[in-house]
Amino acid sequence: MPDLKSLFLKDGIFAYPTEGVWGLGCNPFSEKAVKKLINLKKRPKNKGIIILAGSMEQLLPFTKHLNEKLTKRMNEKWPGPHTWLVPSSSETPKWLLGPTGLLALRLSNHKTVKELTKSLNMPICSTSANISGKEPAKDSDEIRTFFYDKVHIIEGKLGGLKKPTPVQNLESKEWIRK
Repeated sequence: MPDLKSLFLKDGIFAYPTEGVWGLGCNPFSEKAVKKLINLKKRPKNKGIIILAGSMEQLLPFTKHLNEKLTKRMNEKWPGPHTWLVPSSSETPKWLLGPTGLLALRLSNHKTVKELTKSLNMPICSTSANISGKEPAKDSDEIRTFFYDKVHIIEGKLGGLKKPTPVQNLESKEWIRK
């Protein structure tokens, strides 16, 4: 198996623990990698993908256009297990957006996520490690059962959250998932 940076740059998919469930990730700036991830999960193509980072600097390409009020609101729940749907900028790759045109972002304080994104020096795509419509994997053995050798597994422990992170619209404050 190639090293993680090489795998990432070659559009590979990897599984890793997050705050509540195991995630699948890839390079968010590669349309090929994101399509590969969506196909692996058998996920509807019209659903957006979460951008997950371990530092605010990694999210700047996706947040620098937001006004001070929205930035302050976002930071009230970050870092932590909270996903915000934010207005996208004209620079946001279209393959990351759902039908609303909003972008899902999360600034994590999970140890493995922070180490992973630091080693890559960039954010990653994130979606639950499961076949679409099924329960997310609870451990690396279930990842292997779902995906065989199609993903590289980054070992680690789940955080204390017992479900996927909540999702909220940054502008309207509407809850999408509590």
